[in-house]
Amino acid sequence: MNEKLKNINHSKIIIKVCHVCYRLNESYKEPLKCQHCHKSFLPLNYFYKVHDQSIRHEELFAEGHELHEEDLVKGIYVLW
Repeated sequence: MNEKLKNINHSKIIIKVCHVCYRLNESYKEPLKCQHCHKSFLPLNYFYKVHDQSIRHEELFAEGHELHEEDLVKGIYVLW
């Protein structure tokens, strides 16, 4: 099976509403920026992750399969 298809079948899609332009952003990984207005986003569980200064900002964003329903901000995120 193709590696891309294997990842797509096992990953959840993250749907996030931009709090600036109210557009939907869909991705298999938490979006770094809005695809429409380019507003930067913080990762989910940001304050739990930032204590390790050796991790780059881009590495703080999780894949869809790494997230759980209780990690999401209600009304802004959906896992599909």
